[in-house]
Amino acid sequence: MTENNIFTEDQDDDFDIVGILFKYLRYWYWFVLTVALGYAGAYLYLKRFTPIYQVNATLLIKDDKFKNKRDDVMEDLSAVGNKQIDNEIEVLRSRALAEKVIDALNLTVTYWQEGKSRDSELYNDSPIKINIKQLNGTAYGTPLYVKSDNPDQYQLLDKEQNSLGFFAYSQLIKSSFGQFRVFRNNKVTSFAFPVKVIFQSREGLVNSLVGGLQIAPKQKTSFLALGLETAVPEKGKAILAKLLEEYAYSSLADKNSESTNTLRFIEERLKLVTSELGDVEQNVEQYRRAKGINDLSGEANLFLSKVEENDTKLNELDIQEKVINGVESYINSTQIGNIAPATLMVNDPVLSNYISQYSQLEAERNKLSQTVQAGNPYLETVISQMRNVKQAIRENLGNQKANLQVSRNSFLALNNRLAGSISTIPRKEREFVGIKRQAGIKENLYLLLLQKREETALSYASTVTDSRIVDMPYSTGGPIKPDRNNIFMIALLIGLAIPFAVISLKELLTNTVQSKKDIEKKTNLKVFAEISKKPKGQEGEVIDVSSRSFMSEQIRMIRSNMQYLFANSKEGVAKTMMFTSSVGGEGKSFVTLNIAVSLALLNKKVIILGFDLRKPKINEYLGVDNKKGLSNFLIGKAKSAEIIQATNINNVFIIPSGAIPPNPSELISNGKLRDLLDEIQYLYDYILIDTPPIGLVTDAILLEPYADVCFYIVRHEKTPKIYLNTINELNKKKTFKSLNLIFNAVDYKKSSDYGYGYGYGYGYGYGYYGEEKSRSSWFQKLMGNKTLKKKKRKISDDQ
Repeated sequence: MTENNIFTEDQDDDFDIVGILFKYLRYWYWFVLTVALGYAGAYLYLKRFTPIYQVNATLLIKDDKFKNKRDDVMEDLSAVGNKQIDNEIEVLRSRALAEKVIDALNLTVTYWQEGKSRDSELYNDSPIKINIKQLNGTAYGTPLYVKSDNPDQYQLLDKEQNSLGFFAYSQLIKSSFGQFRVFRNNKVTSFAFPVKVIFQSREGLVNSLVGGLQIAPKQKTSFLALGLETAVPEKGKAILAKLLEEYAYSSLADKNSESTNTLRFIEERLKLVTSELGDVEQNVEQYRRAKGINDLSGEANLFLSKVEENDTKLNELDIQEKVINGVESYINSTQIGNIAPATLMVNDPVLSNYISQYSQLEAERNKLSQTVQAGNPYLETVISQMRNVKQAIRENLGNQKANLQVSRNSFLALNNRLAGSISTIPRKEREFVGIKRQAGIKENLYLLLLQKREETALSYASTVTDSRIVDMPYSTGGPIKPDRNNIFMIALLIGLAIPFAVISLKELLTNTVQSKKDIEKKTNLKVFAEISKKPKGQEGEVIDVSSRSFMSEQIRMIRSNMQYLFANSKEGVAKTMMFTSSVGGEGKSFVTLNIAVSLALLNKKVIILGFDLRKPKINEYLGVDNKKGLSNFLIGKAKSAEIIQATNINNVFIIPSGAIPPNPSELISNGKLRDLLDEIQYLYDYILIDTPPIGLVTDAILLEPYADVCFYIVRHEKTPKIYLNTINELNKKKTFKSLNLIFNAVDYKKSSDYGYGYGYGYGYGYGYYGEEKSRSSWFQKLMGNKTLKKKKRKISDDQ
């Protein structure tokens, strides 16, 4: 174990979070300032930002809407059913519904009240309403102001608040904006401020509504959650409510299209049958009067009742045939958007089911064709299913037509047989039976159509939507944007980040030593001692080591700790110390001088050798002449007794550098230094060698063999960090027997170590092993220690 290791601890490589924290807490006032500015900016931002609210609603898509999707013949339609919720979402997002909502609520006109921080939309609270007849393209986005001083008229202003004239309410206005009327809102009695009116493009509003509408299915249910972000909650509620209303209306219109088609067909037939029935009844009455027949015989009535019954069945067959022809025409049509045929008149349930399936698939195809590209797999699946259903319908229609033809032939044959029987009755009765038969046919047909019309009307009236509003539109309460907590949190983070970044950047760009940790990390050596920055007002380079000042205490601690460095030294022989540094101005001579004074107070004889032959200064600090010195001795022109000089400090002697030689390194190496040291080592207790900076010349390396201990001076905010690597290399190579670092001129208020675990302050107890570490002056300030006052200090470059 080397001597240096006696006074060092194992290098602690753990991440020192507390040290890093205190490095930044030294600048706490900057953090407070930037955080305050951040909060002020956040407050102003929130004042100017329009709050956004969330409006929600819930819609239930009834399951019975898909009940026909799983027919045995069309099992593969299940995929269509699985996609139905997505289709309904697309319907709700369709531009057609958005256009209806915008037109119904007149959203192309917005009303605003101007404020200091931001404008507020009035919506229902607006004292006026504007109905647009026609707008010019220049009107969109250009504000218009309406000001009213009396209930009968108002003043129109342009965006520069220039008057465009006075007008009466409901009067048609023709201006550069277009044609419109202004109506007074009776709910608002008066308004003292000009209402700002902004006209918005209908197309832009449609895009905004379609893009801003939030629709999502709730998991494993047929519920749809609808949402909309809006600055005015009441406006958002109205938009969602109108959207759901229009959606329900369009759904009912789709479902009632079949009933509407059936009613139209029945009404057309009723008009024709009613006209024919009137003519036939009139013929019966005329024949009775002309022939004098009041009634038919029993036999004629029997034939007539059978013929009427048979004719009624033939009429039903005719109606069925017309319905089948309509279905066939619908199936064979290639036009998109055809109305489904009157399936209520179809008696065959299989055919009715096929037609219903085909109609739903066609509606599905029409919706998909507006939202997806041609060739989409899902669209192709729907088209394929349509082809399959269409083929099934054609086959069923063929069977239906064949069955109808067989029934018709049977009924016609029966009519022929009845006609032969009727020919046996008297001629007048026979003619009357024919007329009465026509009247019966028309009457039965009329009654049948009336019955079907009532059935269809009941079906139309009982139609309900396939959806139900579970939750009417409602607001979530407070605004969702901006999030006040997030904004203030961001302001806090920015307020903390800015000084943090500046301090970190400053530290990154700083190339001088800033802290004790910098030294120990780069050199792998513990700092032997620290000397604080010389207080302001203290003159001279020699401090009063006997005083109770903080700096004096530090010097005395260095003196005390030296006993461990010389534990193995010989008694009666001077202990030799060498002082060096990296560059000039690090306080090497200052430290040498004050350690010498401290040792002299113990009645130890100390001699200082001024081996800074190039830039001697230590003799100036002691007021000693430099005419003769080491350079004279080394060249053989002076004896040791001639160059040793006493100082005005007891027990402190000095051999100055002498005249500046041209070749200092050669002089040190000529061997005469050993003679000098052998001569004086028994005369003094301590020999202190003041050497030039090791980073500039090699003199210190040449003097190393003559020294027992080397003190390397590192000055706070002066020594370049790059020289710490040099110290590390010297330590690795064991260039010096005992290399010890002294951190000089430490300004603890600027050091990143300030306030963390080193007892920086003006109290006692600072030092190495056994010394009590005091609380940091930073904490002492917070605790109100009045003895620690903020002082401005300066120190010369030579400390």
